[in-house]
Amino acid sequence: MNAIYPLFGIETETENPIQIGNGIAVSKNDIETEKLYPTNLAKEDIYHLQQTKHCLFVDTKKEYVPEQASLLFIISCRLLKPTKVTIRYRIDNEKNIVSKIRDDYPFVPTDDVTSIITNEDFKKVSTIFKGLNYFKTICTRTSNAAYFISIAYRSRKWLEALLFHVCALETITSSADREQGITDKFVDRIHNFIGYDTAALRKIYNIRSELVHGRYMAESEEDNLTFFKIAEEVCRTVFMKILIDKTILDSFGTDEARMNIFENG
Repeated sequence: MNAIYPLFGIETETENPIQIGNGIAVSKNDIETEKLYPTNLAKEDIYHLQQTKHCLFVDTKKEYVPEQASLLFIISCRLLKPTKVTIRYRIDNEKNIVSKIRDDYPFVPTDDVTSIITNEDFKKVSTIFKGLNYFKTICTRTSNAAYFISIAYRSRKWLEALLFHVCALETITSSADREQGITDKFVDRIHNFIGYDTAALRKIYNIRSELVHGRYMAESEEDNLTFFKIAEEVCRTVFMKILIDKTILDSFGTDEARMNIFENG
């Protein structure tokens, strides 16, 4: 039995099914809307289901729970690059039952947001997907970081998304021991790892702190958007580097190895 997730906001040239993980594939949409239950779907729902060209298929008898697989897939696409891909429905192909997804994934409002995912991109998505699935099982720290990323990409408010992106970053870069000068350490460790501008890193961390302590007041909505885009870009760059490199990924097995990659780059 398959759980089927029609994919929206995606353009791809793929004709044949592309394997993302064990029992998970992207393939062309072959949904027969006239057979779906409930039959009283709104015309808008029927239209959306008919317009999608590709779907994510999850074999429910394999290792992944469909809800987790669909979440991992969307987050993997978002970590690859700023993309509009999202899901709105789940279809049980055995009973032809369709249900709406309560959580959606607002796309990142960057200047280079895209709907295009190529065959080569899908290969990278598969690597990220498997890396993220492993990453979240390593320890409590990595599980929490993966959770924060998932919340960030489902947030509809820019400041909320910024907060969770920075939380994900702080979770993976903080020491197991209590430290002084945590702002400087956050900035230095991420700069060492990806070479990002230290002033921008300091700004997003300070916003996170001010939000948590109730002191942040934005000068404008444009500022909120600017800093959110920085936080998303930093988080995406950091996690891409981690998830596609098995050596770095394995370093999260111990605090000493993990801290070494952030202290020494």
